Amino acid sequence: MTTSGLAAFLEARDAAEPEVAVAMRSQLYPGTAGGGAVILLHGLTASPPAWRAVAEALAARGRTVVVPRLLLHGYADRMTGALRGLRAQALIDDVAAIVRAVGELGEDVTIVGHSLGATLALDAASRGPATARVVAVAPFLGIAGLPHELHPALLGALALVPNVFLWWDPVLRDRLEPLHGYPRYPLAALQAGLTIADRARDDAHRAPHVRAIDIVINDAETSVNNRTAQRLADDWRKAGASIAVHRLSGLGWSHDIIEPARAPAQRALATLLEIIDSDHTPADREHRIGGD
Repeated sequence: MTTSGLAAFLEARDAAEPEVAVAMRSQLYPGTAGGGAVILLHGLTASPPAWRAVAEALAARGRTVVVPRLLLHGYADRMTGALRGLRAQALIDDVAAIVRAVGELGEDVTIVGHSLGATLALDAASRGPATARVVAVAPFLGIAGLPHELHPALLGALALVPNVFLWWDPVLRDRLEPLHGYPRYPLAALQAGLTIADRARDDAHRAPHVRAIDIVINDAETSVNNRTAQRLADDWRKAGASIAVHRLSGLGWSHDIIEPARAPAQRALATLLEIIDSDHTPADREHRIGGD
């Protein structure tokens, strides 16, 4: 597949959901031949502009960068109820199709994801099409403070309760920025994310398909369970996988460390680019990020 063919593939995906805003459509940055391809997967309720700073920096280094819009995301109406229909298998299948399409470029493919996007990247590492590398930034493998062992009970409860929406910020509600993200999410989306997370976590007894995995966690994480991410890395390492865990400190309390409009992301940008664009080394590392 050529980059023009890949662009047509991405355009057809977005056209299947006419409610998508132009600014939130999937993005493609053509690179130089042999420069490698990077897929950037955004998180729940976000959209491709969340990766803008990272995508532009990687493209400037000759990478072909693909920033797909996840299913049911990026609608012009930020208060849309579309995410009520989000399902785990649909997300998994869609990401697998994207990875296969990018793989047809003939370049080494790296999948990078944030939050739910990181969960999908790790699932792809475990069961999806073969790629050169996965970088999972703040992966949603569980809720901060909730042991992984309680997930079956939580998933059972989510299957029984009404599919209501929750606000990311109960004070700001629909005034929450950035404008390229939704200010709320339904319980169905939480259920889908946990289902994908558990699929990857429960499959850790065998080595993943991908050759190299880097997991990036923020010491002061506010939303996702760092302990579960570390346990996944430890189990995969025992199964023979090549894994590095990068622990970021100095960012303060934050989960969104890629969004260009947020101060923690601005401070973490150089470190994230170093991790993504450097050769993989299977050794855990501490990254102290300065600045206030």
